Amino acid sequence: MLLLIFIGAVLLTLILAQGAILRVRSRTMKTVSNRESELIVRLSRAAEFRDPETGFHISRMGYFSKLIAMQLGLSEKMCGLIQRAACMHDVGKIGTPDSILLKAGPLDTKELAVMRRHPEIGHSILDGSESALIKLAAEIAITHHEKFDGTGYPSGLSGEEIPLVGRIVAVADVFDALTSTRPYKVAWDIERARSYLLENQGSHFDPRCVEAFMSAWPQVKAVREQYPDQESRSA
Repeated sequence: MLLLIFIGAVLLTLILAQGAILRVRSRTMKTVSNRESELIVRLSRAAEFRDPETGFHISRMGYFSKLIAMQLGLSEKMCGLIQRAACMHDVGKIGTPDSILLKAGPLDTKELAVMRRHPEIGHSILDGSESALIKLAAEIAITHHEKFDGTGYPSGLSGEEIPLVGRIVAVADVFDALTSTRPYKVAWDIERARSYLLENQGSHFDPRCVEAFMSAWPQVKAVREQYPDQESRSA
């Protein structure tokens, strides 16, 4: 009888210890995840601060990309990863000279070639991580300027050769760029940008991703209102 009590006590102690270990592990994983997210945001801001006109671009990019992913039926976990990783899409612009990045007029051929290196620079910054989040960010960085018809860069991928996350972020990025004021352009109104996406599905964009974006149109407008460009907030 005493032996059974002793064994029971030992088992209870082991169970409690295992529970404590799992709780510590859970807290540790959450801490790691939070730190990854913080790294993503800080690196994204480092790129965005090069261009003061971009305002809340990285926040909108994350939300737009998540909305598309949700409409496509991706898992809640993947949608969350895409939202965070999409913020890193232009981190490679850290390597683009200000004379090109902030130029008010059109870029010449040589300048355009330099600008188009930013996907590869971004990928080289992010590549090699064991983190699922950073891996996804690296994939987005190098594929978000590919076009569905194969005329994009840097690799000229087409259709489903382009990873789904790259196709998702391409829609989010172009829409936000069109509706934002930049050194070289004035902002389009959102209905004009919406028409542009619809007109260019199948050529620039994956039609499924455009359809998903349009299905979330009320939420898209809400994000634009919640995270306006800096000049809109001060107006």
